[in-house]
Amino acid sequence: MKSLKFLIPILLLIFTFQQVGAESEAVSITKDGIKWYALDEALPMAKEQKKFIFIDFYTTWCGYCKKMDKEVFSKQPIIDLLNNDYIAVKVNGDSKKVLEIDGYKITENELAKKEFKVTGYPTFWWLTPSGKKLHTQSGYAPADFWINALTQIKELELDSLGNAIQPAEKK
Repeated sequence: MKSLKFLIPILLLIFTFQQVGAESEAVSITKDGIKWYALDEALPMAKEQKKFIFIDFYTTWCGYCKKMDKEVFSKQPIIDLLNNDYIAVKVNGDSKKVLEIDGYKITENELAKKEFKVTGYPTFWWLTPSGKKLHTQSGYAPADFWINALTQIKELELDSLGNAIQPAEKK
C-alpha cells in the first residue's frame, strides 16, 4: 500500500509532462514571435497564400540550432520576413511525431533523413508554394546572411509549372 502512495504521484507527473509535450507539437509561436508550423499544416497554407516555405530542421541537442534560435530567429527583420513572406516550419529531426502529407504518413525523423537527406543540423530548406524543393543551406550563419537569403528567395517568381525563376528571367 505504501508503494502505491508513491506510485500514483509519479504516474500523475509522467502523464502531465506527456500532455505538455503533446501540446507543444502543434502550431507554436516562439517567444521571439515567429509562427512555426508543422509541414503537413504548412503545405496547404503555402499553396493557398502563394508563399514559399522555409523549413528549419533541428534537434534538441544541437548547439548551433540553439544558437540560430537565440541569435538569428530572435532578430526583428528575420521575424518579419518569416511571418510576412513565408510559411515557416520547424522539423525536429529526432521526433517520432507523425505527419500526414497527401495521405502519406511519415515521422519528422523519417522526413528529415529520407525525404530531405538531412545529415547534419541545423539544415534549412526552401520549398515553392506547391511544395517543390528549391534550395538548401546547412549550418549556422549570422542574421545578415539570413536577411539576404530570405529576401532573395522571396523575390523569386514562379513560372506556369510552379518552378522558381529570377524576376529578370521573365519573358
